[in-house]
This record gives sequence, structure tokens and C-alpha cells, in this order.
Amino acid sequence: MGMKQTASRLIAKYGQAATLLRPGEPSYNLYGDVTYGPDTEYPVKLMSATYAVELEFISSGLMDVGDVRLLLSVEGLPVTPSTIDRVRVSGEVFRVIRVSRLSPAGEVLFWDLQVRP
Repeated sequence: MGMKQTASRLIAKYGQAATLLRPGEPSYNLYGDVTYGPDTEYPVKLMSATYAVELEFISSGLMDVGDVRLLLSVEGLPVTPSTIDRVRVSGEVFRVIRVSRLSPAGEVLFWDLQVRP
């Protein structure tokens, strides 16, 4: 079993179902204001993790009190997560603040998301 399958299996076993919300196509009015179309929903499996946060990260603005770390399985996810996305977990919607990937040897094993309520 490869590393990608192991990561996906562990997230499926210890994680929970959630939904990645991708905004629809934008439209602009005469003043340049943007309105997004209806969200496209992608079912995902994820695990919540904790940050070992030092106070300087919060005071510098890199993190905020209440930020959550989500480890998102790549299994069956047809899109790459982005900072325009939101994630619905147990009925609560979080904004995606940062996206990084764990990808040794170029293969994405899982997505690491920093999200904020």
C-alpha cells in the first residue's frame, strides 16, 4: 500500500465527512463589485488537527484565535482546494485561509488547510 492510500485510509478511519464549497462563476456589476454564483459542493473526508501555536504567530497576524487545521483527503476530490473555498464541517462553515499540500516525490498525499469560522 502506498503512502497516498495510507493517508487516505487513516483520514477515512479517524476523520469525518464534510463538504468543500467552491463558489460559482463570478459576475461583476458596473461598479466592479463581484457576485458569485451558487456553490458547487464536493463531498470530502477530513480530520481536524491542532496547531501548536506560539503567541507571536497570533500577534503577527499569521493565525487568529479559533483557527482550525484540517487534513483533507485527496481521495475522490476532483479539484484542488483554494483560498476562495469554504468548508462545511458538522453544520459549521469555515473560510479557507491557507492551503498547503504534503507531496513528497511530487504525489499529493493530503491537503493541509488553515480555516477560520
